[in-house]
Amino acid sequence: MTRHGLGVTLARAGLGWLLPFQWGLLGHGRRDQPYSGPEHLRMAFEDLGPTFIKLAQILSTRGDLVGEEYAAELAKLQSSVPPLPFDRVVEVLDRELGRSHRDVFVEIDQTPMGSGSIGQVHRATLSSGERVVVKIQKPGVSDLVALDITILRAWLVRHSARQRSPIKVDVEGFFDEFAFTLSNELDYTNEGENADRLRGIHEDDASIMIPKINWEHTTTRLLVMEEVEGTEFGDQTLETRLTPEDRNHLATTALHAALVEIFQHGFFHADPHPGNFVVTTDGRLGLLDFGMVGTLSERQRGHFLDFVRSIGAKDSDGIVDSWWQMGVTEPEAERQGVVRDLDHLFHRAGNKSLQDIAAADMVGELMRIAHRHQLQLPPNLALLFKVLAMLESAAVLIDPNFLLFDALESEITELVKSEVSPAAMSRRMRRNALNMARLAEGLPQRAERLLQRVESGDIEFTARQAGLEEVLSQMVRAIGRLTAVVAVGLFLVASGLYVLAAQAAGPDGSTRVDVLQLFLGLGAGSFVLFVAKFVWSRRP
Repeated sequence: MTRHGLGVTLARAGLGWLLPFQWGLLGHGRRDQPYSGPEHLRMAFEDLGPTFIKLAQILSTRGDLVGEEYAAELAKLQSSVPPLPFDRVVEVLDRELGRSHRDVFVEIDQTPMGSGSIGQVHRATLSSGERVVVKIQKPGVSDLVALDITILRAWLVRHSARQRSPIKVDVEGFFDEFAFTLSNELDYTNEGENADRLRGIHEDDASIMIPKINWEHTTTRLLVMEEVEGTEFGDQTLETRLTPEDRNHLATTALHAALVEIFQHGFFHADPHPGNFVVTTDGRLGLLDFGMVGTLSERQRGHFLDFVRSIGAKDSDGIVDSWWQMGVTEPEAERQGVVRDLDHLFHRAGNKSLQDIAAADMVGELMRIAHRHQLQLPPNLALLFKVLAMLESAAVLIDPNFLLFDALESEITELVKSEVSPAAMSRRMRRNALNMARLAEGLPQRAERLLQRVESGDIEFTARQAGLEEVLSQMVRAIGRLTAVVAVGLFLVASGLYVLAAQAAGPDGSTRVDVLQLFLGLGAGSFVLFVAKFVWSRRP
């Protein structure tokens, strides 16, 4: 943090030229352009290891918290990291298998096919002859992550308690969500279960292939699964191997699969970057890496569908309504400002149809609006935004003409029809009737407990006047500065009195006067600087 923290501070203050890191200072790579604050932060997170790389990946989905510039830079840490030599990970492999890996695999490729911050992946062949992929957790990662989590939690909580920023961020809530996500990724059995669940969701879709998990050899730190033979979306050879119709079919299949997961099941693959999509040898869409998933309740799915429909209709009020219903936190008084910015966004789009707008651009603009108005999006909503943008970027690699909102139109129409179908409405009516019955049954007891708390004085009522905090903070600052001026004035008056008293003592006191004047001058100057720093550094 010493190497990069100073760079972040100087870059933020516009003084990055004072330390030209681009000259190769402190281990930075040489280049012509100065390093920006987001770049310094990304490099610092990369140096700090697995926990911080995962934290950066989570923050890259939260443009509403860190700003789109930082989110875009931290997203670069989604890529792989240098692998460990095989002799470093083989001890983990043998320990998790409970025997030598040679007794289980007749062959294992010691050169990894991929490496992440937590584990790395090797091709292997079981003794049965089945081709599999072995994901091995890097040694010491779980202990390192546990220590990092402890340190980071203490530092963030202490820092958040002292923050004077007007932006109120639920640091503890965000960090608890991050720690939970990271602990799930450290347990490879969770990833295996996610793969099984997603395979069940798509079991009737022959165009999608999700690898089977070999549970006999899978543990918390070792994942053995069927090998998916194919080519990644970004591979240039696909341009010549596939027709435009094939490419469009694969991109549309990826979108349809995501929508089925989100709207029909509320359980979705949350890391759809290009490396996790492959075109199998038989032309199917293969999905990989199931460590990060998202979940949505049925109510949340309905609100998100309203949100997507409102975007299509360029309905700013509808977007804000759906945000509020999904749990976006911000006082209702700020609603008009958010609506105004959304109106400006659609105005800048002009006559351009939403189907012609890239999802990544739209998501970036929405995140900037959320950040500007200090809106805190619930984690699953922020994750959904990022999934849509990543999904489009992956689909564009296979079909350069693909636009997510264009393909989304027909899908949303079908989803809306299913939402208003007699079966769906009947299901919601039964659920609401059950909830009403439960509420009516427990209402007398709840009312009695509420009245008891009112009578005992446990409940207090407060009123909040919009904008009053800013007025009060200005008054506090004004009073503080006035107090400082009065204190300094009194100090100077007292100093003058001391000088006059020393002069009245006669010529014998001239030396004492010089010393006293010097002492009082230094003391007054120090006091003025201290008071000024204290008062002017205060924030509301």
